[in-house]
Amino acid sequence: MNQTSRLLRLPTIDNLEAQLQEKTEQLEQIYAQQKAIYRAIGKIRASLDLETIFRTTTKETCRLLGVERVSVYRFNEDWGGEFVGDFEFAEVGWDELEFIYKNTVWNDSYLQEHQGGRYRNNETLVVKDIYKAELSQCHIEILEQFHIRAYATAPIFIKKKLWGILAAYQHSKPHEWETSAVNFLSQIAVQLGFAVQQAEQLAEVEQKAKDLQAASQQQMILFNLISEIRESLDLHTLFKTTAKEVRKALESDRVGIFRFYPESNYCYGEFVSESVLPIYDSALSIKVNDYCFGEQYAIHYQQGRMQVLTDIYNADLKDCHIEILEQFQIKAQIIMPLIMGSKLWGLLCIHQCEKSREWTSTEIRFVKQLATQFSVALEHSHLLAQTRSQADELGKTLDALQEANLKLERLARLDGLTKISNRRYFDEFLDQEWRRMAREKQFLSLIMFDVDYFKLYNDVYGHQQGDKCLIKIAHAAQGVLKRPADLLARYGGEEFAVILSKTDQSGACEVAAQIQSAIKALGIPHPSGKKQIVTISLGVTTQIPSLAQTLHTFIGQADQALYEAKQQGRDCWIHFSMISASRDTKDF
Repeated sequence: MNQTSRLLRLPTIDNLEAQLQEKTEQLEQIYAQQKAIYRAIGKIRASLDLETIFRTTTKETCRLLGVERVSVYRFNEDWGGEFVGDFEFAEVGWDELEFIYKNTVWNDSYLQEHQGGRYRNNETLVVKDIYKAELSQCHIEILEQFHIRAYATAPIFIKKKLWGILAAYQHSKPHEWETSAVNFLSQIAVQLGFAVQQAEQLAEVEQKAKDLQAASQQQMILFNLISEIRESLDLHTLFKTTAKEVRKALESDRVGIFRFYPESNYCYGEFVSESVLPIYDSALSIKVNDYCFGEQYAIHYQQGRMQVLTDIYNADLKDCHIEILEQFQIKAQIIMPLIMGSKLWGLLCIHQCEKSREWTSTEIRFVKQLATQFSVALEHSHLLAQTRSQADELGKTLDALQEANLKLERLARLDGLTKISNRRYFDEFLDQEWRRMAREKQFLSLIMFDVDYFKLYNDVYGHQQGDKCLIKIAHAAQGVLKRPADLLARYGGEEFAVILSKTDQSGACEVAAQIQSAIKALGIPHPSGKKQIVTISLGVTTQIPSLAQTLHTFIGQADQALYEAKQQGRDCWIHFSMISASRDTKDF
């Protein structure tokens, strides 16, 4: 048969089987590569954090290609750029690792001149050996700085814009890049573009949410300022309170109110109110002599001029002006005039002392609104007109403020430390359940408990450990309560309270015992006590509420039972009825 095939020049059976085997192996290899690609893509797309995306991409690509280094390079606006991804090495022992981490900026003059070069056309670049690729000497020198011997690169696009490059590097020797490896690199680059796009969109949404929150906070400050102006004209208190809130809202280093001395022709003055970070010098009561301002700028500020400087050293200021600003460590600032009637009274100053700063239009608008309201406070006769103007602006943010208020209301019910109900909500809920149980003629039980010898615990371990102890106790006690209607609240300090609706004396005592056991089971060390661990004392009371009784009496019974538990040596629970029974026995 094989002889006939040879005579007819047809493939032999052996040849056909060999070809089939070769094709099968190729298909299996392609399948394995695609499977690896899908796994890598899945890991890359699993996160929306850019740092995680870059780290995952470089790690997975490096592992699958078996190269010494994979990196993500991002273009800047001038088409220079830098490596933004983590570098992953197949051989950790490579001795130039530290050099690579210190040199992440790479401005390629060719890419800058041609705005991305071949990568703009979605082309890959493969170099097996930089010394045999007919590269220019300057290009080779740049590659040598990064100890690169061979590389393969693929462009990263976001939508239709060239964003960066995904690059695989070999440092120790030349490398033969297979077509499948280059295709794999291209596919990963495409998926990386999608992942970066999603992450940047998320960051944009988060920034908008942050801007909205900042705007709401700013509008709330304005709203409060207007209210305070209506209620009081104590300018010192008004300026001091508002300056502190404004500095926090703008995250600036100093907010100050500067006042010109009367009859000084705007050449002399001082800061009369200020909120400043502790690391910077206070400007209060420092007399400022600025003839430059009085002679050249005052008239413009009196007409409503504002000054916004992102960097005082790049603002074409005169030396006399810069000297004044340096006196207060100012690097950037916003200055707004404060007008009383038709005269310039002073200046509202927002200072950035650490470094230069790009002020946003929202921040500038907010500061301008503040200056307007301060001017209203200075000139009481203009109050009504100014507040109406601000009310119109605030009307646009009422919906956002209402949502913020609802959130604040929810937060107002929680204790800031333990995250359980606070005293305020405890009072509201107990009053509600008292009335409901009175209508339904059902039992209502109350457990009051506090930590034994807690002052000693704080004295020995410190308040920070004391806070941690209270958090653990609250969590353990909450775990005992199984019904949604049961309420655990922080009553005050180290004292807690539990409201148990539709629970008789037996059930309440059982819950008290379980809470006592749960706290002891924590095994929190204590410098005093029988067992050298944190324990609690509990007081319990139970009633069917009626109009003849009061909540005050009800709480007093639980508190009295708690007191009795402490008198009996602590680390126990007492029901109020037990106190009453004991007294009856003694009377008998």
